Amino acid sequence: MAMSAAEQEHLNGHSGLILAVFCIVSILVIWPVRIPLPHAVQQPLRRILHQARIIDDADYEYLSKRPLHISLSLTTAPVIAVILLLATTTINGSTIRLGIVGDENVKPYDVLVLFISLAYIAIALDGTGALEAVAFYVSKRGGSSGRLLFTYLYLFFLMTACIVGNDPLILSGTPFLAYLTQHTGLEPTAWVFSEFMAANTASAVLVSSNPTNILITGSFGLNFLTGFTKWTILPALIPAALNYPIILAMFWKRIPKNITPLTEDPWSKLRDRAGAIFLSVLLVVTVAVLVGTSFVPEHAVEVWMVTAPAGILGFLWDLSSDWFRPQKQREVIRRQSTDQAAEMQSLDRTRSRSSQRRQQSLHPPGQKETIQSENQPEISATQSPMSLNDKATRPKNERFTVSKMIRLFAQHFPATTRTIRRLPIPLLPFAMAEFVLVRGLAQRGWISVFARGFANACTTPARAVFFMSYVSAAFLCPLAGTNIGATIILVEIMRNPAFLQSEAVLRDERVLLGAIYAVALGSNIGAFSYTFAGSLAGLLWRGLLDDKGIVISQARFALVNALPLIMQSTVSGAVILGQLYWFV
Repeated sequence: MAMSAAEQEHLNGHSGLILAVFCIVSILVIWPVRIPLPHAVQQPLRRILHQARIIDDADYEYLSKRPLHISLSLTTAPVIAVILLLATTTINGSTIRLGIVGDENVKPYDVLVLFISLAYIAIALDGTGALEAVAFYVSKRGGSSGRLLFTYLYLFFLMTACIVGNDPLILSGTPFLAYLTQHTGLEPTAWVFSEFMAANTASAVLVSSNPTNILITGSFGLNFLTGFTKWTILPALIPAALNYPIILAMFWKRIPKNITPLTEDPWSKLRDRAGAIFLSVLLVVTVAVLVGTSFVPEHAVEVWMVTAPAGILGFLWDLSSDWFRPQKQREVIRRQSTDQAAEMQSLDRTRSRSSQRRQQSLHPPGQKETIQSENQPEISATQSPMSLNDKATRPKNERFTVSKMIRLFAQHFPATTRTIRRLPIPLLPFAMAEFVLVRGLAQRGWISVFARGFANACTTPARAVFFMSYVSAAFLCPLAGTNIGATIILVEIMRNPAFLQSEAVLRDERVLLGAIYAVALGSNIGAFSYTFAGSLAGLLWRGLLDDKGIVISQARFALVNALPLIMQSTVSGAVILGQLYWFV
């Protein structure tokens, strides 16, 4: 990789500013801050939103009764940082373009299109009850044996994460485990940690299972099967197998010999059989085509060309199901909302409660909250956060607003709305802004500085493997803006001429290969480090658990993960090193 014409060779004041901003952003991702807006700003802001027809009268009334805050977190901090750096001319338009379009190797939009498309399919599949039904089926195989059930579920989580990835598994598996542990009277800590560790180890097997995998393969032109999975399957599954006895020993006394067995029919959880079949086939075919097209010379078929049509097909399936099978989809939503094992995540129910409070403000005391129009079946106000019939709850002369349009869409397209609400949308602005920030670090000279230091540390294959493994999993993932931010930084370091053309890399190609695959494993394993912000899955997992009344403190999270993190980083590095001398 040639040094960009815009990349400076010496550090200056702008270099110091962008590094400081990047570090502050990383801190805010780990420890978000809520800042109350001044009272002088709050009411004018509400009026602007109301007059611009973004919110309606009920929303305006509801917001008028609560203080407004600005949150500096994963969703907002990186974007604000980019705006600040633009305003100070620390970065420019070319930096933004590189952060979005990329170059001949790294294409950020490719990563994000793949992730959001496969996430849509997997989450829509989960909405049909398919993953939940299979989880119940696996659980029933354990019978009344608590330790056999623990074993079966660990294997199930591993296999599922290999295929659908860590985020969809967390979305589906965490509510299921909350239901399972409540039903059987089990202490949930062992079970939820086993799910989290399995999900974030197995996600290193297939390229499509984690956006960091796509980033790495795209950056170095790796074939999805022979260039990635061939190298990562053993370093992922061997540590995962060794992790099982460790976590079993850690929680031995909390996993009883005998439990109350599940008696429910697993397939009763399958709420939409047709949707489950279609979306399962779509997911498998998409992954297969991704692997197949990775053999096309010169990567003529880009990732987005495969995943975007697949995601659109999944979206169109939801839309058509809502349009042509409205009664069926409302029944699916109703069953999901009343099923303890498949409740919506925290954000959805928070919105639901907010919607209910707004509705109650428009009803006289004692009036029913179940409403019905002339042409629609009865719909419950608690069925969906935005499922109220606007004709029955709003004045006839009320203006058409964005919030009203969202409610109308949610009312007529419940399955589509359900899937969209569960998508990890915060990843999109966050990852794009992280790409821009790292490009800024490169243009202001920092990546070259880091690359020289890394080149001095990675002088042999063994040093490269273990150095990169520990730096990625135990340092950058938990501290540098999740595993996405860590991988972006490390990819840019490894592609920098100071590292790529170092004496050790030119002398022995195994140094670069070892560094690449160590980062690949580290970016997945690093999700269960000592901060929840090691990955988006970690933040999502914590939110789902809090919502179910299962509280895992930051200290508890770090303590439980310490030994598995060290073991898996070490073992995966050792397996990678063995493969370098065996395959190369």
